[in-house]
Amino acid sequence: MATSKKDPTTLADALLEAQVAFWMQQLKGKKFVGLVEDEVGRFYDRLDHIALNAAADREKVKATARRYAVDMEIGGAIPELFGEIARLIFEFPASRSTRVGEVVSDAVATEFIEKIFEQGGVLDHTVTNIRNSAAFKHFLSDVVFTVLKGYLLEQNNLMKFGSVAAGTRKVREWLSSKAPELSDSLEDRVRQLMDSGVSGSLEMVNEALDNEQYRETALHSALNFWDVIRDWPLAAYKDYITEQDLQEFMVLGYEFWLNFRDTDYLKSCIDAGVDFFFDKYGEQSLQALLDDIGVSRDMVVEEIANYAPDLANLLVSEGLAEDFIRRHLKRFFHSKKTLELLGT
Repeated sequence: MATSKKDPTTLADALLEAQVAFWMQQLKGKKFVGLVEDEVGRFYDRLDHIALNAAADREKVKATARRYAVDMEIGGAIPELFGEIARLIFEFPASRSTRVGEVVSDAVATEFIEKIFEQGGVLDHTVTNIRNSAAFKHFLSDVVFTVLKGYLLEQNNLMKFGSVAAGTRKVREWLSSKAPELSDSLEDRVRQLMDSGVSGSLEMVNEALDNEQYRETALHSALNFWDVIRDWPLAAYKDYITEQDLQEFMVLGYEFWLNFRDTDYLKSCIDAGVDFFFDKYGEQSLQALLDDIGVSRDMVVEEIANYAPDLANLLVSEGLAEDFIRRHLKRFFHSKKTLELLGT
């Protein structure tokens, strides 16, 4: 007895349901983990044959980096979020029980301090550049001059009934009214003397920096200071700043970023960084690149196996996975070509 031929659409629907059921089973439990491990392995097997230049276009990477670093709009909730984070950090209980030495090891602190105090190092260059600055010398002379003027004014007030003070006041008043140019020139002369004195004092700094005994003493003092602060709780910073200070610093940092992200300098830095990356790794395989940055196959498999099953379970429980599979497979099984094949 001959069997009746099934309608192509009915057969397509049956195959669709079978395919959906098959892939829904693949998303569950150990089957899904095994599928991920197998596919990641196959993907890694091909990385040796794919160069970075073939996998990505450097101009597109630059454009993407600029979009996220420069062009992306930042929501208005960000400043409020910074404030909440600052409050959380300031009140964080672990800051009271954790010591500085538990966060920064003795070895790291010692190397850092020795690096600062080494001859020709960071400290030397910083002090040299500052002390040789004309603006800094003028600043020091202004400070000394202002303090001296304040001191003399105070002394003059204390002795305002004295004959010397009266005479000095008369001379100053006469200079200001009869010879203002001379009064100004005298003040300029005093400032010049102050500048000269400051320059001479800064020469002592030069000699100190060249003195190994000074350098050794300063180094030991810094190391001794570290021995003290290593036992401080992290919350000790509360002795120096308030919660409002911390919030304001974070907001200032955020405002700086808003201005900095719009500068041509940042854009040029992004372009230079992407160019350097492609110049260095462009002709190398993706496998060599991943090896250089320390991303192994086992690391990728482990992280995917850690998170992917939970994501798959969520997609299944919410009906998203079945809907996705069914929607896209239906396009294939109900296509004209597939129905023609099923009808033959």
